[in-house]
Amino acid sequence: MQYSKEEEKVLNFFFTNLDKPIFVTKNFHPEVWALMQARYSRSREGLRESFLSLLKEEPENFEKLKEEIKNLEGGIKSKHAIEKAIQFMEKWVLGYGHSSIAEGAVVGLGLEGISILATKKIEDNRLCSFIEKSTRYVSFDNSSVYIDEDLKNSEYYEEIKSLLDFLFEIYIELHEPVLEYVKKVAPCEEGVTKAAWERACAARRFDAIRYLLPTCTKTSLGWTVNARQLAHTISKLLSSPLKEMNMIGEMLKEETSKVLSSLLKYSDKKEYFIKTEKEMKELAKKIKIENENVENVVLVRSSENPDEMIISSILYRYKNEPFEKILEKVKIMSAKEKEEIFDSYLKNMSDFDWPMRELEHVQFTFDIVMDYGAFRDLQRHRICTQTNQIFTADLDYDIPKDIINAGCADRYKEAMERVKKLYYKIKDKYPLQAQYILSLGFKKRFLITMNLRELYYFIKLRTTPLAHESYRRIASKFYEIMKSKYPLLSKYIICNCSQEELGRLKSEEKTERAKKLL
Repeated sequence: MQYSKEEEKVLNFFFTNLDKPIFVTKNFHPEVWALMQARYSRSREGLRESFLSLLKEEPENFEKLKEEIKNLEGGIKSKHAIEKAIQFMEKWVLGYGHSSIAEGAVVGLGLEGISILATKKIEDNRLCSFIEKSTRYVSFDNSSVYIDEDLKNSEYYEEIKSLLDFLFEIYIELHEPVLEYVKKVAPCEEGVTKAAWERACAARRFDAIRYLLPTCTKTSLGWTVNARQLAHTISKLLSSPLKEMNMIGEMLKEETSKVLSSLLKYSDKKEYFIKTEKEMKELAKKIKIENENVENVVLVRSSENPDEMIISSILYRYKNEPFEKILEKVKIMSAKEKEEIFDSYLKNMSDFDWPMRELEHVQFTFDIVMDYGAFRDLQRHRICTQTNQIFTADLDYDIPKDIINAGCADRYKEAMERVKKLYYKIKDKYPLQAQYILSLGFKKRFLITMNLRELYYFIKLRTTPLAHESYRRIASKFYEIMKSKYPLLSKYIICNCSQEELGRLKSEEKTERAKKLL
C-alpha cells in the first residue's frame, strides 16, 4: 500500500517497518494494541492500514497526532486512538464476551513492599512472567515486615513483634560465621576472579541463612501479565480471606485500570471462590486420616502405558494414520523396536536443545514435601499444575548443612523452635494468618503434575551445580523414580549429580568476563 509522506511519519512512529510482512509495534497504549490485534479477526486490512484508518476517522485528532509526532516531545498519547480502543473493548469484550481479546493487552507491574507469602499467591498463575527479589543475593532485615491486621489487633501482637526481631537478630548474627565457613571449605583458587569468588561465597551463605526469614518479610516483584490473566488474579486476591491479598487486589485494580480501563471492569471478588473455600474446609474436617511418615517425593499417579503413548505420539507426527491404529502397532512392538524409535527422536539433541512436543502427551503427578524457601523456586515452573496445602509447622523444619558445619545449629534451632511454639499458640484462632510468622526453613507439602517434556527440563535445570541444595535433592529424586519406573522414557534425561563447593562460581566468572567485554 502506498502512503503519503505524512502518513509514513505517523506509521513509522508506531511500527518498525511499513513494507514487510513481519513488523514490531512500538509506542502503543496496551488497550490500543489489544484493539488492533482484535481487528485482525474482523477486517481484511493489514494492521498498519487498519490503524491508519482508525486514526483518520477523526481528521482533527489525526492532525493533532501528526503535530505531536513532528514535535517528538516526550512521547505520544493519542487520546483519539485510546478512546476508540475503549469503545471497541466495551463492544467486543464486555458486550460479546470475547475475553480472549484481553490477552493482547500486556502490562508490566512493579509490586513492592508485599510479603513473601503474598508473592506465592500472585505467582500461582500460569500465563505470566515474574522476577522476584532474590534471597540468595539480597540481605533482609526487620525494618520491612508485614504484620497481618488481625494479628496486629490480637493479644499475640507483642509476642509476634518480639519473635520477628529475634529471627532477624539470628539471621544477621549468622552472616559472618557461615560465610567464614564457606570461604574455608571453598578457598579462592589460582586463576579465579576474586570478585566472582566473593559473590559465589556470599550466595551460598545466603542460601543457608535464608531459612530463618519469615514469610511476612517484605519483598519486591516484577510482573509481566496480560489483561485476561490479570483480571483473574485480581478476582482471586479480592476473594482471599487474608487482608493483605485483598489490599493488593484493590491496589492492582486501581492502578492497572489507569491503563486498562475497559478490560478490568468485572475483576471483582467471586462468591464461587469464597463459598467453595469455606464449604470445602468444613467437609475436609470430617475426614480423619492418621498421620504417618512418607517419602519427601512420591510419584502418586502417571499416565497409563506412558511408553506406548509416547512412541505412538512420536510416530503420529510422521504417519498420516489415526492414532488408535498407530497405537495398535506400537503395542505389539518389541522393546528394541520401541527404543530405536525413541533413540532416533532424542539422540540428536545438543546441550542447548529440549525435546519436542510429543513428550507432552503423558503426565506424572508427584506429592512433595520440601522447605518453603526452595518451594518458592519450584513454583515458578508455570507449565505444571500445582495444588498447595496451607503452610504449617506440622512437618517441622530443615537445617542447612552449612549452618550445622559452621557451628551455628544451636542458635538456628533456638530460633525455629521459638517460631514453632508461637505458631501453635496462635494457629487455632488464626490458622491462615499464622502462616506469616513461619520461617522459610519450615517444610510444606504440595502436589505437582507435569508432562514428560517438562520433566526433562525440570530435572536438567534443577540439578545444575548452581542450583540450591534443597531442590537439587528433589529433582534428583524425580530422576531416580523415573529411571526406576520408566527407564526408556528417562534415557535422555540429564541429571547432574556432581558436587561443587561453589555451584555459583562458574556463573559469576561468566559475569566478570562479560563486564570486561563492555
